[in-house]
Amino acid sequence: MWCKHCEIETNEKECPICGQKTETDVPTEIYWCEHCQVPIIRRVNQSGQAECPNCGDKIKYMASDLRPVFPEERLLLELLLKLEPLSLNEKSVWANKNRYYIDGHSKAITGKQYEAADIEQIRKILQEHAQDKYSEAFKYHIQDFLTINRQHLQSIIEEAHQFIREEASKYPAENIVLSFSGGKDSTVTADIVTKALSNPSLVHIFGNTTLEFPTTLTYAERFRKNHPQAIFQIAQNREQDFMDMCKVIGPPARMMRWCCSMFKTGPITRIISNLYRNQQILTFYGIRRYESVSRSKYNRVEKNTESVKIQQQTVAAPIFNWKDIDVWLYILGEKIDFNDAYRLGYDRVGCWCCPNNNKRAQFLSNIYMPERSTKWRDFLINFARDIGKQDAEVYVDSGKWKARQGGNGLAAAKTVKLQYSNFAVVKPPINS
Repeated sequence: MWCKHCEIETNEKECPICGQKTETDVPTEIYWCEHCQVPIIRRVNQSGQAECPNCGDKIKYMASDLRPVFPEERLLLELLLKLEPLSLNEKSVWANKNRYYIDGHSKAITGKQYEAADIEQIRKILQEHAQDKYSEAFKYHIQDFLTINRQHLQSIIEEAHQFIREEASKYPAENIVLSFSGGKDSTVTADIVTKALSNPSLVHIFGNTTLEFPTTLTYAERFRKNHPQAIFQIAQNREQDFMDMCKVIGPPARMMRWCCSMFKTGPITRIISNLYRNQQILTFYGIRRYESVSRSKYNRVEKNTESVKIQQQTVAAPIFNWKDIDVWLYILGEKIDFNDAYRLGYDRVGCWCCPNNNKRAQFLSNIYMPERSTKWRDFLINFARDIGKQDAEVYVDSGKWKARQGGNGLAAAKTVKLQYSNFAVVKPPINS
């Protein structure tokens, strides 16, 4: 246990010094070794903080979290930074949101740079250059990253295995479920739970919202084929069409995400009900507290609370305390297949047109999904005009449509909103 106020480790749930509630894990920070050219994950109370465990050189603080920048993203980064193609070929490149670290040196990509970028020209250049030219140097840097952080990887695997076995022991094996979204977190959760329980035949429930990235659907099918013993269930709303509902209610907004329950939680609930009737189940899922402020308020195990939208289940999060860099350390270290959207530069994979997506995600979708992006923007502009916005294009392109509070003039919106009032939540449901 860790008290962030006193910065001490303890075995107690309350700090013996200040009396505040302690956290379940010791936080980590990321350092950089100029000689080895890779990030080093260190616990904040770890001795020898200033030395590289590999070469012994002095290391410096780098960031609170990181993700690897794959070869497929390198050329795009070069274009945004106005560098020559292949100029980052030999570099060790990592990122945290819009900030990139090139051989340890920080460079931010601003929202204005994304807005000013020539999408058509970028798309053309990306198509002309073969991405595999970047691959060899990338492999060497990743191998060094895995070697230096091997001990940390082993420690988080052991802790997760212990947690999984402890929670799973309270349920019969047939009542254990894996929530699978096709994203990196649920991919790691599925793998680590399967290995911890030595059970390749667990039920996996994939919630297909019909708004998934094309790469997500491809990956989900690949995952199913690569795990033939797993019981793979697809939860999908086949009664309603997302675009038709948008025309009636209006597009989802940050404060009115009616789509989550209608196209994800609802179908998943039906699958669980059909499989288990009234039995209580344990669902392992890939929520992490570092993903967002709202998710930091969850507990590692949730049962019969407001955040658990499917009351039939207890939910447990094996990687609850992991950061992005831990997830990638596991994926790369355990050699797990994953969703190709991350290779393109997406740091999160969910519904491709979600109102919670940032400018960077929208920018990437404009490049890699031009037809869908254009169709969605055209719909939003027409919707803005229907509800009386004077400058519809500015309203859409500035992202103001995401802040809608209701139907704003659509006749049917109030009725449908009342019907799905329990879906319009600010806090994302546990199975989202």
